Amino acid sequence: MSGNPAEQYSAQTSGDNAPAIGFVGKLFLSVFVGDVVEFADRAKHWGGWNWPPFLLVVLLGSYALISAPDGPPHQFDYVYLAIAGSLVLALARLAHPKSDRLARHWRVLITAAAVMLAVAGTVGMDYLSDHGEIDVSGRTRLTPRGEVTKGSKLSLVVTGPTDRAHLRLTLTISDAKEGEGFCKPESHYAAQIRDRASTRVEKVHSGRTVDFPLGGLQDQIEVQITLWTEKGCQMNVSVAEAVLHD
Repeated sequence: MSGNPAEQYSAQTSGDNAPAIGFVGKLFLSVFVGDVVEFADRAKHWGGWNWPPFLLVVLLGSYALISAPDGPPHQFDYVYLAIAGSLVLALARLAHPKSDRLARHWRVLITAAAVMLAVAGTVGMDYLSDHGEIDVSGRTRLTPRGEVTKGSKLSLVVTGPTDRAHLRLTLTISDAKEGEGFCKPESHYAAQIRDRASTRVEKVHSGRTVDFPLGGLQDQIEVQITLWTEKGCQMNVSVAEAVLHD
């Protein structure tokens, strides 16, 4: 490769568009004849070449955040980390487009990593939209309301749609009257999905989480609950958490 490749090839043009046509001709000759290294060295100084990857990262990250479904916040941690990482890398690459400290291959790797993280965040958010956890605590109805006693039967209904395969449920049992703390430690309940004895669980205490397989239920879910406590105790039962998941 000679020290002055521009003199080896020439493209003579005339007219109003001569500068542009001349540049394209020289660019074509330079690249395809083999002067790729010099072309790459010049191209790295073109600030505009750094913007498309940055804008792509911003676009993918924005789409992922806008399309985020409802659900427990903890399930989005890895998605948010991927989006944040992609933005940091894209900004670092954009802020130093002319840096000579980084080798050319490192600049390419940084750009590629930023785009890959943005894609991973978008794909992860799409996956959570289809298979992530759904908090349905606000869609529950527990009857009868108010104080219940030993042997009381309650019905917990979760309104549809049922988009997942399991229901994770946590109930709280508390003393209805202050000062009667001896009732709560001995209180527990049994529960099952309506008409599905295989889902039955026994001796579930307050605050314990149980998981019910839904077996293809599509509409509302009904959990039948029987409370067991000391004779004469009056208790309150409430829903601490209800989550649908796969």
